[in-house]
Amino acid sequence: MRYGAVLFDLDGTLIDTNDLILASYEHTLNKHCPGKYSREEIVACLGEPLYDTMRRLDPEQWEAMVQTYREHNLACHDDWVKLFPGVSEVVEKLHRAGVALGVVSNKQRISVEKGLSLFGLDRWMQTVVCYGEAGRPKPHPDPILRAMEEIGADSARTLMVGDSRFDLLAARRAGVDAAAVAWSWHGREELEALNPAHVLEEMGDLLRIVGIDAEADADA
Repeated sequence: MRYGAVLFDLDGTLIDTNDLILASYEHTLNKHCPGKYSREEIVACLGEPLYDTMRRLDPEQWEAMVQTYREHNLACHDDWVKLFPGVSEVVEKLHRAGVALGVVSNKQRISVEKGLSLFGLDRWMQTVVCYGEAGRPKPHPDPILRAMEEIGADSARTLMVGDSRFDLLAARRAGVDAAAVAWSWHGREELEALNPAHVLEEMGDLLRIVGIDAEADADA
């Protein structure tokens, strides 16, 4: 196999939380600073740590805004979140092929674990690194380096899969290959400008990139 370890971002990569995140932002901004920001400006924030976004949007109210956002996000989570097509099947197949799997997220652990357990993805993950658990968040490399350390991964054989510039920049800075997902709300053009090693048109492409399908064909 080309890669012995695959690390995933969570939101926008494995699970579709885009509508939930937008609704939580809109609920928060309508309460604290109505009419100040557009939907496009909110979308541009996806993938960034919540603390950083709220500090930039309103330096005076950011702490209250974080609290409002989290309350709405957790309360509505299970009703809004969906799994992207093919995720469960591909993740299970990677695991059964011996690929070490993990999640590296800029969200707090309570939200990450809620999303993973909702769809049973937690049973396939050997490491989960969340906001505040490994120095600086993505786009810094610290969370990826922590995840690699926990599973004993070699940087030359590790792939980071994500939907935002924060994921791709973190991968580059950690010295690992990156794969961008074409279903990202950030748009393919923005992600391809960062020169990821791979672009996934659908989750099943990951099997070919890792090398599982090729090995299966060779054994046939």
